[in-house]
Amino acid sequence: MSQYVFGFPLDASLQKTIDDLLTNHAKGQYAESATAIKLAIGTTDGVVKALALDVIDILKASGEGGGVLAVLANLLKSTMHVLIKQIMGKVSDAEQDKLAGYLSRRRQVVDGASKFGFVMPQPLGKRFEEILARIAAGNMTGAREDLTAAMSDFVDAATAAFYDDFTNSLEVGFVKKKMVSIGRSTIIKGSNSATSKLFVSMNDAELQAVAAHYGSMFTQG
Repeated sequence: MSQYVFGFPLDASLQKTIDDLLTNHAKGQYAESATAIKLAIGTTDGVVKALALDVIDILKASGEGGGVLAVLANLLKSTMHVLIKQIMGKVSDAEQDKLAGYLSRRRQVVDGASKFGFVMPQPLGKRFEEILARIAAGNMTGAREDLTAAMSDFVDAATAAFYDDFTNSLEVGFVKKKMVSIGRSTIIKGSNSATSKLFVSMNDAELQAVAAHYGSMFTQG
């Protein structure tokens, strides 16, 4: 059975910081709390860039689609940056053990290159493979509706991989758990709202360009 991976390269300096942290952690050496917070913010920004900001660049001539994604990008960044600063104080060794596990699980090696991502549920990966192939071939019948539905399910999978797995690595009390829950709800609602508007606003050429961008991050192994 094929394995489908969603993944994208991080900024080179950020990837090196992750590599160094994992190498040192394997030797029993722990990083400063500031490094863990920097990585949490940096990887968040990487996700936003891959899923929204890079697409805005593709849609430079389209005010509507770019505007939808700009709102989403600002929502994701502001929600996550505030949450990270509120729930990550002095990161304990036990938390660093779990965070190292999280970073290891998010590392996906594709064609020898390290990417930040996750293994997708097989049925969802197959759906994307079929939908993106249709769009690439110029078959636009039902493509916008099908891609919108698939992206809604992708939001759930990505939230579990990037948000739930990350926040479950932290030791949070009752109050912070409520913050985590509210943050998750905000991200899900905002992402689904943007997805419902995004693809229907594109012409065929834009849809093909954006589908090719997403297709470059969905790989089959």
